[in-house]
Amino acid sequence: MFTYDVQHGGDSHDKYELKGQTDYDNFMLAFDAFPWIDEIERSNANPNGSSPTLSVKNEPDNKDFWVSMAGDRNNHGYLLGYVYLKTKNGIFGLGKPKTIKWLEIYLTTDKQLVANLFKIYFDKDYGRLYYELRKLEKFGESEAVNGNQVL
Repeated sequence: MFTYDVQHGGDSHDKYELKGQTDYDNFMLAFDAFPWIDEIERSNANPNGSSPTLSVKNEPDNKDFWVSMAGDRNNHGYLLGYVYLKTKNGIFGLGKPKTIKWLEIYLTTDKQLVANLFKIYFDKDYGRLYYELRKLEKFGESEAVNGNQVL
């Protein structure tokens, strides 16, 4: 079961609107209707706030995928965040390994590519999704404190 939420540009990082259950078609309707440029301007006016972001979660599979946008009215691009479970070894290889949520963020300016990647995510083809994401420029990665939180 997929659910999604929205973070508006400039809002506090812990504020988001839960939108509920979704599927690919309904999520893409929300994606296309989202006022990305206006939200970027709100975000730029409050740089300590969040970037505009639409996040999808698949709780049973422990996989989150989100899209955010940054830049300005004339020059902007998408950030794609993929959150998944990863095993982390203890310090210096000692101690018991633990499972953590890991966040990787990639960059693109291609809106159609974003749509294609979300289709792969909703199809639960996670191996292919990760393969396709790794072709993009990596923005960063870290342990995920919150699936919606950018580094």
